[in-house]
Amino acid sequence: MGARSYSFPILLISLLFVTISLSTLNTQVPLWLVHNQFPVWQIGLVGSSYFVGNLIGTIIANWIIGKFNAKKTYSYVCILFALATLGLSLSMDVYSWSFWRLIIGIACAVTWVIVESCILVTGTVRTRGKMLAVYMTTYYLGTVFGQALLRYFPIDVLYFGLVISTLMALAILFIALTHYKLPKKKKSSFNLMPMLVHKQARLGLMGCVIAGMIIGSFYSLLPAYYAHLGYDDSQVANWMIILITSGVIAQIPVGWIADRYGKQKLLIIEMIIATLACMMLIAGVFDVIATILLGATIYTVYPISMAWACETVKKQDIVTMNQTMLLVNTLGSLVAPALIALAMDKLGNDYLFVSIVLISIYFVWLLSRSLIKNRWSRHAGSF
Repeated sequence: MGARSYSFPILLISLLFVTISLSTLNTQVPLWLVHNQFPVWQIGLVGSSYFVGNLIGTIIANWIIGKFNAKKTYSYVCILFALATLGLSLSMDVYSWSFWRLIIGIACAVTWVIVESCILVTGTVRTRGKMLAVYMTTYYLGTVFGQALLRYFPIDVLYFGLVISTLMALAILFIALTHYKLPKKKKSSFNLMPMLVHKQARLGLMGCVIAGMIIGSFYSLLPAYYAHLGYDDSQVANWMIILITSGVIAQIPVGWIADRYGKQKLLIIEMIIATLACMMLIAGVFDVIATILLGATIYTVYPISMAWACETVKKQDIVTMNQTMLLVNTLGSLVAPALIALAMDKLGNDYLFVSIVLISIYFVWLLSRSLIKNRWSRHAGSF
C-alpha cells in the first residue's frame, strides 16, 4: 500500500506532462489549419482522425499491456506521441495530418486505459471516487496549463514537436518511478458486449457517449470557431482556458453533489444548464458567464457517467467497463466533430452550439424518461 500511495501522485505528474502536450496540440492544430486556409470540413476531418485513433487505441490497449506490461506500454506510446508530433512538420496536407493525428489518438487512448485502470484496480469502494475526482482534476489542470503555456510554445511545427518530445521524455521518466502492475486476463479477446448490453449501466454509458460528442466537438472545432470570429491565437487560448478552468473547478463539488443527491438528477440539471449556456452564446449575451457555465457542466458529465456505470458491475469487471466507457466516449468524439463541421460549413459557425443544444436536449429526454419510469415502477410496486 505504501508503494501505491507514493505511485499515485507520481502517476498523476506523468499524466500532467502528457495532458499539457495534448492540450497544446488540440488547440494549435486547428489554428495551423485555419492559418493555411483549410476549409472547416477538412479541419473536422483531421479532428475526427484523432478520435479514430482513440478508438483503435482503446481496442488494442489490453493486448499491448498484456504483451509489454503497463509501464513499458506507457513509455512506448509516449515515444509514439512524440514521433507523430514531429511527423506533422513533414508536410502540410489534410491526409498526412489526419494520419499523424490518428497515431497521436492511439497513443493517448492507451495512456488513459493504463492510468484509469491503475486507479480503478488499486482503489477501494471508498477511495475510488475520490481518486477519480483527483485524476480528472489533474487531467483538466494539465489541459488548462497547456492552453496557458501555448503562447510560449514556438509557432514553427518542427520546433513545437521538439518541445512536445521533451515533455514526453519527462512523462516516461516519472512513470518509470511508479510500482503499478495490472492483472493479466486469461482471455486476450476483445469482448465488451456484456458491458454494452448491461442494462443497469446503459444510461451511464450513454453519458460517456454524450460527453465524447460535446467535448470532442469543442476540442476539434471551437478554436476554429473563434479564429473565424477574428480572434488571434492568444485570445483563442484565453477562451479555451476559461472553458476548461470552469470544468476543473467544478470537478470535486459536482462529484460531491452527485454522490449526495443522485447522479441521474444531476446530469439532467447539467444538460439543461449547458443548453441555456449554448443559447446565450448563440445570442451573443453574457459570453463569459455562458462559457463558465458550459465548462462547469460538460466537463463533469464523463466522470459522473463513469462512476455511475462502474457502480453497476463487479470489481473484476471494472477494467473491462472502463475500456467500454472509453470506447463509447471515443465513438461519440469520432462521429460528432465530422458531422458538426459539415453543418458549420453549410449553415454557419453558430451551428456548433445549435448541435450541442440538440444533443443535450436528447440526453435530458432519455434521463427524464428513465427517472419517471423508475418512480412509476416503485409507486406501482407499493400497492
